[in-house]
Amino acid sequence: MPDLLLLSRWLDTVPDFLTPLTGPAARVGFVPTASMIYPDRAWVDLDRATLRDQGFTPVELDLESMTAGEFISAMSSVEAVFVSGGNVFHLLGVLRRTGTDHPLADAIAAGLPYVGASAGAAIVGSDIGPLALLDDPTEAHPLESTEALGFVDAVIVPHADGLVGGTGPVERLCEQYGHTHRLLFLRDDQALVVSDDGSRVIDT
Repeated sequence: MPDLLLLSRWLDTVPDFLTPLTGPAARVGFVPTASMIYPDRAWVDLDRATLRDQGFTPVELDLESMTAGEFISAMSSVEAVFVSGGNVFHLLGVLRRTGTDHPLADAIAAGLPYVGASAGAAIVGSDIGPLALLDDPTEAHPLESTEALGFVDAVIVPHADGLVGGTGPVERLCEQYGHTHRLLFLRDDQALVVSDDGSRVIDT
């Protein structure tokens, strides 16, 4: 079972999750890709700064400027990976176009601890299709499939309390997809922890 910490928003639980797995001051591959289509990426800057304040060393991994081989090499030099929030359709599209989707999945499966926030959490679920009610797919290149990396057998829905984007889209997502998809809702003060002991939702 891979070690995953899937966050809706806040990073308070990251040290308790990562330090037992990596030790203190670990190098963390930092993937900002989901946010790169937006001019204002303040939340990503905050996440990067928070990781530094927690004692980790973020190592920037810009998927859009890396080949799959370069990504594999870079991943071998870090003790964990953090994938930030933004547009999950853009994130999946870049992973597919650059061929970094399989190396990322292989590294997670091989035991590299993974922390994902918002889109970074959703990308390791079963499917991102229903999240079109939260993120705009037209902001990204069209996808042939919305199947995600599949480490969690559910559609991971961040910001389920509506503090980001309002409650309306979340309610419509539940109504439209609740009978056809397994949905896992995460409030901004919650995270999903996946490990050999199973999975559990915790407060952040």
